[in-house]
Amino acid sequence: MNYTQKALGLLIGVIAILVLFWLTIYAPKSNTLEELQMEAKELDKKLVEIQAKQKGIPEIEIEIKNARERLERLEVQYPSTIELVYQAITDAAGKEGFNISKRDTAEIQAEDDETALREYEIKISAHCPYQVLGEFLDRIVNSQIIISISGLAIVDDRESVIRKGEEGNLRVEMQLTTYLSRL
Repeated sequence: MNYTQKALGLLIGVIAILVLFWLTIYAPKSNTLEELQMEAKELDKKLVEIQAKQKGIPEIEIEIKNARERLERLEVQYPSTIELVYQAITDAAGKEGFNISKRDTAEIQAEDDETALREYEIKISAHCPYQVLGEFLDRIVNSQIIISISGLAIVDDRESVIRKGEEGNLRVEMQLTTYLSRL
C-alpha cells in the first residue's frame, strides 16, 4: 500500500466516522434541540399572554369591587322584605316624635312579572305638629331605602281637638311608595 492509498483510506475512514457521528449523535440531538426551541417559543408566547392578563387583573379587581359596592347599595335601597321598610319608617318616626296611628300596606301588582322589583304602597295616618311632620318627611326622603311620598293630605285639627295633649296638631294622611327586591 502506498502513501496515496493510505491517505485515501484514512480520508474515507475519517469521512465514515464523521457521517456515522452525524447520523448517530448530531442529527438526533439537532432535532431534539429544534423541538426544544419550538417548545420554548410556545412557552414564551403563553408567558406573554399570561403577563398581559396579569396586568389586567387590578383593573378587573377594581371593576368587581365597584360592582359589589353598587350591589350592596341596591340591596339597601331595595330590600327583600317589607319589614326593613317598616323599620326605617318606625325609626324615622321615633326619632322625630311622629306618632303613627294607622298603617296599611298593599302590594301593587306589576304588569310585567319579570321585573326585579315589587312595588308597595303604604298608607299612614298620624297627628303631629307641622315641624315634626317636616322633619319626619325629611328623614323618609333621605332614607337609604327608596321610599317616595306619593300622596300627602294635611288637615288642620287645631279647632277640633281629638285627644287631650294634641292641641295644635295636624291630621296627616300620607301615601308612601317603596320597592322591594324580588331576589
